[in-house]
Amino acid sequence: MNKPRLIFIFLSIYIVAAFSWWGFEHFRNSNTINNLEVANSNLRAEADEILCYKASSDIFEEIRQDNFLDTIQAQNYFKANYKTLELVFVDTINPFNGYLIRPKQDAYIKLQTEIEAANKKLNRKKWMYAGEGLVMIALLIWGILWVYKVFEKSIELNKQQNNFLLAVTHELKTPIASIKLYLETLFKRDLDKEQQSVILKNSINDTNRLRDLVDNLLLSAQLETKHYEPLMAKVNLSELVNRIVDTYAKPRNLETRLIKNIEQEVYITGDGFALESIIVNLLSNAEKYSDQNITILLKSDNKQVVLSIIDLGIGIAEADKQRLFDKFYRVGAEQTRKSKGTGLGLFIVRKLVHLHDATITVKNNHPIGTNFEVSFNV
Repeated sequence: MNKPRLIFIFLSIYIVAAFSWWGFEHFRNSNTINNLEVANSNLRAEADEILCYKASSDIFEEIRQDNFLDTIQAQNYFKANYKTLELVFVDTINPFNGYLIRPKQDAYIKLQTEIEAANKKLNRKKWMYAGEGLVMIALLIWGILWVYKVFEKSIELNKQQNNFLLAVTHELKTPIASIKLYLETLFKRDLDKEQQSVILKNSINDTNRLRDLVDNLLLSAQLETKHYEPLMAKVNLSELVNRIVDTYAKPRNLETRLIKNIEQEVYITGDGFALESIIVNLLSNAEKYSDQNITILLKSDNKQVVLSIIDLGIGIAEADKQRLFDKFYRVGAEQTRKSKGTGLGLFIVRKLVHLHDATITVKNNHPIGTNFEVSFNV
């Protein structure tokens, strides 16, 4: 596991732990506040009890000194001095021998209401914190996973770009070195016409290879920035496929390996340059991974035109099919891969196919190989 990934995992664990601790502390503080509110209510109740004791002593002393002529005078005195308490005479015959001092009834109700309100408030807060906490944790986890996915994608893209640089460097250096060697041979040696012809032919092939690579790089950049404007027109796809296959096969000595099964007079609306690029890149891909026959199949019906490039090569694993059309993606490590390429061909194919409102699918060929199938709507 590399260093950036370890740092990301550590930070993610720290964020989740810090959030959990903050939630726990918030919950605990709510409990503390509620306990303080209940304790305050209880203290007021205790204060009322103490006040009752003091009022009892006071009234007893006043009665003992015969300061009250009747119960009405006693009630008025009590109300003036003890506003939160009430004086109740329980002995109707001799009231001053049987009386009760207690907090007013509404004070009991108010106190009980405050305690119940505090408990209800705490319960509401608990449910609120639990709900908010779950939502925030879910969003936090989702965010971490999303960032991790982007992080992994960035690492993978960086790896693919490095592979691309290695591949394109190789693809550029090889034909350049070959052309330089051919030119030095022509310059230093006296060769007959046949030898000169072979060298010139090979040099032209290498030049065409460089041209194709540069064209793919430019086309890829145009498609990526959406600066490519297709020129749509009615195209005889049968003639186009026949011409491109013959042009592709001749310099590569593939005439015997490319098997054409092309329905005649098949027309679609498309961009001739884009269609040529699609066919050439699919042929190039099939040639890289197969040393046996490659079948080019073109057929149509009332709804669709289907172009298939079918090889008998090593095939493609299911896991790789999901990313086969990604930019720079190639199966295996660039340093150990033997096949030529930059990882742009199938990316370009998919982009150009989509510009034609068409679809491309990858199927297994039986018993071995791969079938790239492009379907155009008629």
